[in-house]
Amino acid sequence: MNDSHDDETLRALLRDAVADVDPRDRLADVRRRTRVRRTATGRRWLPVLVGAGAVGATVVAATFVVGGLTDETDDPDQAPVASAPPAPGPSEEPITRAAGVYFVAPTPTGPRLFREFQAVGQTADPAELALLALQRLSLGATDPDYETLWPADAFASVIVEEDRIVVGLGSEEALEAPRSPAAYLGVQQAVYTAEAAIGKALPVSFERDGRPAREVLGLPVGAQVRRDTSFSLLTPVNITDPGEELAVEEDTFVANGTMATYVRDVTWTLRQTDGAVVREGTTTPVDITGPDARATLGAPGWETRPIDVGDLPPGDYVLEASVVDTGQTSDRPEEFTDTRTITVR
Repeated sequence: MNDSHDDETLRALLRDAVADVDPRDRLADVRRRTRVRRTATGRRWLPVLVGAGAVGATVVAATFVVGGLTDETDDPDQAPVASAPPAPGPSEEPITRAAGVYFVAPTPTGPRLFREFQAVGQTADPAELALLALQRLSLGATDPDYETLWPADAFASVIVEEDRIVVGLGSEEALEAPRSPAAYLGVQQAVYTAEAAIGKALPVSFERDGRPAREVLGLPVGAQVRRDTSFSLLTPVNITDPGEELAVEEDTFVANGTMATYVRDVTWTLRQTDGAVVREGTTTPVDITGPDARATLGAPGWETRPIDVGDLPPGDYVLEASVVDTGQTSDRPEEFTDTRTITVR
């Protein structure tokens, strides 16, 4: 993107991609439609296999570039695709997808990556899904506790090849150091988000104007950047559902998320905004399959029992999931948490 017209085109495409999604009420439902859980209680969720990873595993090379899309689509309300999947049958409807996007947030042992699901439009093309997810990354998180280290308009194109993901950077600012000293986490933000979108662990090659980028966010990078699997990189506990600012209109809701492989117990509390605890409990380990598992790179899951909020006064509450890490990533026990603000109606 080299001029203001392309910038405006990108912004319009992002608006179109999420125009039909209400983030307060529907994003969690999107995730539920694309996840299957197995628990010891025998509870079952109907599988809907729509993950981009299933497509990405069979694609040798798929390309998606934002700049030329306006000539491909006549309907401004239709989410554009560069390489359209097979047309749905009469009984099938396009499904809005939720991508796992990685952001940076503080913890007791320093900043780490946290995952947030965001709606990215209706597409099964792995390159398009990866690009839309990366562009959501550059726009920032819904959760105010999270931040991105990437500038706006940082990502211009994605090519998914058999052995790598080629990410085309859209601005010179993406090559420069961010204000945060945690630039390395910024690079890993992009790697984790791109891999989650295609559902496959592949190294990322960063390019600018068709040439390999020697520096990204001010850091020297090689021809391929691999996902860092160090224990100190990812948060040990992450909330998937509910999403930030979810409106709870029923008497109960169920919270779930992921945890590090070495974590055994996840506890939760529901607090009023003044800090008063109104509900608390423990969680049950669950085996998550489907797109959520790919978005969290196979991390084990946890789930609460139904949390009763029927007798709570309407208003905002803070759900907190917490774990105590006793040796994998710190010398002394530390409590790690993730939170979501919800509204009980």
